[in-house]
Amino acid sequence: MNSSVARSSGRKMSGKKLAHLAIALTTFLLMYYSNFSAKPEQLGTKRRSLETLSNDSIYDSARSLFVDPQKTSMLIGIFSTTGSKYSHRRDYIRDTFLGQDEPRLCTIQEFIRQTEESPQKRVCQVAYTFVIGAGGHDRPTDHDDNEPLTVDNDQFGNSEDDCTYLNVMENMEDGKSPTYLKFGANIANQYGIDYILKTDDDSVISFNAVFDWIDSELPPSPYNRRIYGGAPRLSRVKNTIYSAGEFYFMSADLADYVGNVLTAGDRLSLMNSRPIEDLDMGTFVFSNPRPIKFVSMDQKKIWSHPKKTEDEYRTEWDATTKSGWIPRKQVFQWNFYCKHILNGGCF
Repeated sequence: MNSSVARSSGRKMSGKKLAHLAIALTTFLLMYYSNFSAKPEQLGTKRRSLETLSNDSIYDSARSLFVDPQKTSMLIGIFSTTGSKYSHRRDYIRDTFLGQDEPRLCTIQEFIRQTEESPQKRVCQVAYTFVIGAGGHDRPTDHDDNEPLTVDNDQFGNSEDDCTYLNVMENMEDGKSPTYLKFGANIANQYGIDYILKTDDDSVISFNAVFDWIDSELPPSPYNRRIYGGAPRLSRVKNTIYSAGEFYFMSADLADYVGNVLTAGDRLSLMNSRPIEDLDMGTFVFSNPRPIKFVSMDQKKIWSHPKKTEDEYRTEWDATTKSGWIPRKQVFQWNFYCKHILNGGCF
């Protein structure tokens, strides 16, 4: 009796399996037939096109899902200093890169005004400011006290509307950049800026390429986490990669980490034995305990450096205005690095 029931149950189980298999096979055949019987134009709408994906930014695709999505925003800090030579340099930068009839580029004051008025209707996407160390010799080179982060004018009483005067002693290698990142991170937190960029006043930025780069390659908040990039350089001593100081950027959270989470004492302990601004910045960034997403920009650069004179700057500006992206150069300067390594240099 028991063996008969067992055999009967086995036959019933086999029948169920066969029924399920038949249903699955029928479904597959129907789907297979419907795909091949579809017209070519219908088939194209059903299948994902790799060509389309490679031509369109994934961030543009994501933005299309939202109503009135906000574009990726950036603060560009153009490092300058006091003196007639640098005041003149600021003038011809205003006449070229900053002088275009483009509402997406504005002063930081205008960016703040638009944000306070209506963040969703903000037209300006990239804010800029010239960055000057304005403290006297009684001020530290790296902001490490309770004094105001910025002041209204430089140590000689000069003031220009589109300049940010950091309350530190002017310097190139020893704290000005982290102080700027502290300022940038604070502004980003208040007014919704996604990235902080640092560049020098002898770097020519391609106006045609900068917005394409930002829109195509840099995800907006909240997807802009621990992103850092520029022209890659190598450090043998620090065993790290870093971005050349002529042009580098990082997401606002990394700027906050470098400028606010790390103290001036922390940064001092991480610095190279001889302070080197861009190398030290890379060391600060990679001291973050979480993974860093490094963006190499030597393949397609959007800036040229150095252009020390007005003629050099304007000539390069005219060239980049016509060409947009700047042709790729050697990614790593091997002759430079090998020489220093063989001589026991600090890199």
